[in-house]
Amino acid sequence: MPTSAQVSVGTTATLLVAASTFDQTVWLHNSGGGALYIGSSNVTTANGYKLDNDDKMELPVGDNEPLYGIVASGTNTVYVLKQIN
Repeated sequence: MPTSAQVSVGTTATLLVAASTFDQTVWLHNSGGGALYIGSSNVTTANGYKLDNDDKMELPVGDNEPLYGIVASGTNTVYVLKQIN
């Protein structure tokens, strides 16, 4: 069964999806602010994958791989839906 969350992401790396012992499919929606950058725990605005405001994406997240996000300034609300495969 899918689970959902709203995550407030600021200027420090924020956990979006916790590591799991199973592969996961994740849907992200960046809402309310500027660009969101996603990556590993060391994500920055310089090395992260950029999602502009109101962008949505689906991606697989492997087992034992957490997913983090960060923004350049302020805070964004990121809507997260995940399904364990």
